[in-house]
Amino acid sequence: MNILQIADHFGPTGGLERFIYEFTIRLGERGIFSKVAVMELDGRHDWGETRIDVSLLPRDKEAWEAMAERFRPDLIVWHAGPETAGIAELLSAYAPVAATVHRPLCPSGARLFRDADEICVHPTGAGCLFRWYARKCGTNVSPLEALRALKRSGGLIGALRGCGRVYAVSRSMSDFLALEGIDPGRLCVIDNSFDDNDMAVYPPLQRRRGEEELELLYVGRINYTKGVQYLLRAVRRLLDDGHRVRATIVGDGWFTGKMRELALELGLQREVVFTGHVNGSAIDAYYDRADLLVVPSVWPEPAGLVVPEARRRGKPVVVFDAGGLSEWQAYMDGVYTAKHADIQDLAETILAASKGDFSREPASQVKPIAVKRANLIEDLLTINPTLGKEAAGK
Repeated sequence: MNILQIADHFGPTGGLERFIYEFTIRLGERGIFSKVAVMELDGRHDWGETRIDVSLLPRDKEAWEAMAERFRPDLIVWHAGPETAGIAELLSAYAPVAATVHRPLCPSGARLFRDADEICVHPTGAGCLFRWYARKCGTNVSPLEALRALKRSGGLIGALRGCGRVYAVSRSMSDFLALEGIDPGRLCVIDNSFDDNDMAVYPPLQRRRGEEELELLYVGRINYTKGVQYLLRAVRRLLDDGHRVRATIVGDGWFTGKMRELALELGLQREVVFTGHVNGSAIDAYYDRADLLVVPSVWPEPAGLVVPEARRRGKPVVVFDAGGLSEWQAYMDGVYTAKHADIQDLAETILAASKGDFSREPASQVKPIAVKRANLIEDLLTINPTLGKEAAGK
């Protein structure tokens, strides 16, 4: 039994990369052989002791067809991205194609109006070209690049409409896919943490260590949409209010220089540490030293895997009410939600989480309605009944 996975990129950072790694390991545990093929590969992909089979293929359709003919997949899982949209359509001649979606499909890739850090709820279309400039959702001033981005998004959405099943990693992501014209009957929300909605996998929350400095942690890419700027300003707010606090920023990205400058501007030279890139398997040590994780994304984060990652280390998590982040409250304790893009509320929520009774969330918080998330592997096996029978015999 063979499952071919295709994706734009694979490397040592990012929620999608972690998902691909975990998914491949879980398939192997079920006796299902899986191969990952990508257009861009970073050799540092260190997510665990077990290495997975990842192949780098050129932008040559004949090479992809030759690989499919050799591998003979029973099923293709496309981790949707604009670079491989055409490949997913091409390979549908070889096996059924199911897609997982981990980010918005809009031309900017973020569904965020940066003029006011407001989430966009418009479907992708010609109006995006106006909003690219008027609402600053595009990061490139070139009209040609705006047109190219719109074309890439159109190709991505078109390829997804042709997939037999489309898996969203949160209810929020599913709603955005429906907005883009993906048939709701083909949409399914999956558990991208692979915990099967089981609260038992999360250990008791650890309390803050006495009156020592409150140790905050951020883990992820450093770009505008991830909201590190809000975390830094919240740290400054807490310090001004007389609280002792430090923050460690784990990760790298194009916005790192700006964030270092902001930290200096806010006078946070001692309180904020930027570590740069840290391989996936080495991040646990940072979780263990922290009091809590902060996920200040201002874009509609589909379902940040750093949330369950931190909870597995016994840490509470503070998130912005953006995309699928607040949905984690329905599946685990210790997740606190601050108002979207609100520095003061973020600071207050951090303080509440650090002092609270971690056996429950604050009574003022309303958990989102729980959506039963499907087990991806079990659901995939229903697409091709033969696969299900073979897996059951392992």
